[in-house]
Parts: sequence; C-alpha cells; structure tokens
Amino acid sequence: MRNTYTLIAICAAMSFYSCNNKTEEQPKEEQVENQQTETTEEPTEIVTGVIRKSNVEWMGYKTTEKVGVPGHFDVVLVKNVNEEGKTPQEVLEGADIVALVSSLNSDMIVRDEKLKDILFGNMINTKEIKGQLHFKEGKTFLKLTLNNTSKEYEVQSSFENNVFTIEADVDLMHFNANKALTALNTACLDLHKGADGVSKTWSEVHIKGQVEFSESFGK
Repeated sequence: MRNTYTLIAICAAMSFYSCNNKTEEQPKEEQVENQQTETTEEPTEIVTGVIRKSNVEWMGYKTTEKVGVPGHFDVVLVKNVNEEGKTPQEVLEGADIVALVSSLNSDMIVRDEKLKDILFGNMINTKEIKGQLHFKEGKTFLKLTLNNTSKEYEVQSSFENNVFTIEADVDLMHFNANKALTALNTACLDLHKGADGVSKTWSEVHIKGQVEFSESFGK
C-alpha cells in the first residue's frame, strides 16, 4: 500500500541565501517574530513500523568568501512510498517528494520572505519543489523539478544506525534560475558583500536529508 508521509527533508530545496544584517546578528524584533511564526501546513503522519521521523538541512552561500547560510524546509511530503519494502531503497524507490516553499525556514523571517518573494517569486510554478528518488546499480539518484525544469543528480547515500542519509550539491543554474538569482543579489547587494567589497550570491546549494526508520523496520 502506498501512502503520504512527512519527510522534513530532501531537495530540494533549493534556494537558500541570506539577506540578513551584515554582522549576521538578528535584530531583537526579528527574533521575536520568528519565535511567534508557525507553519500553516499540517504534516502528514509517518508510517508506523516503517518511518519514525525525517529532516532536511540546506546550506546556501554568499560573498566571495563563500559564507554559509543554513536553513531547512519545515514541510516536505513524500508520496507513493512502498510500505511493504524491506530495505530503505525498496521503501523509497520511486517516491514522489514535494517540498512546500511556504515552509522555507532560515530562522530569520525577513530573509525567509525575501527568498520566497524575490528568489522563488522570479521562477515559475514554485509553490512546491518536486523530486523523485531512484536507486540504480547500487547508486542513488534524485530527480528534481524546479522552475518548470527537471534535473537528475547522483547523490551520496548511506544507511547507519537505522538512519538513511543523502547529501548532494545542487546548482540552481541547472534550473534556469539566472533571473531569480540576479534579482536576489540586487535586493541584497550590500548584505552579500564581503571584505573585498564584491557582492555575490552563489548558485550552489548543499542539501542533506535524513530519514530515521522505526526500530522494528526490517525485522
């Protein structure tokens, strides 16, 4: 039987840059707003006896020094999971991944709004970021769809201590995001300047997704 599960992880995710203060320190007002902010989306239930919990982290970069800007998606749904699978690969083969852009979270509400409105706002059909997992000849692949463009990546994967992990570097230029990146860098021109005075928004994003399987999985 195939179902829908919450995977607070994977993909996608795909654009993760900062427009915060130059000192990287949040103003008190913004900290208070973030504490009160909650996602309006309700995650679906994970599968009893199969998946316990999951998460995703992303890292975007700014300035020529390539300063990292971390964040995550609060809600990423995974559909069509094989509940009867005996291995992580069997469970996740062909799973449809849907990351909700509205749940983008970098722990700074001002930055989040700029990413949603300016970066994703300059792309097509970006209410969701879609992906699909496949396993071929011992390798793991993630097919991502963003801005009406699809790209398949070979990703690193491992399964240790009942946790399935994938990691990959994604390039937004593979998704025709030049216009969106230029708009974001323009909006954050001074905030993305480093010691050399050059403003830079990197198209590269590092993603790390983890799915923790239930203790009884595979037994």
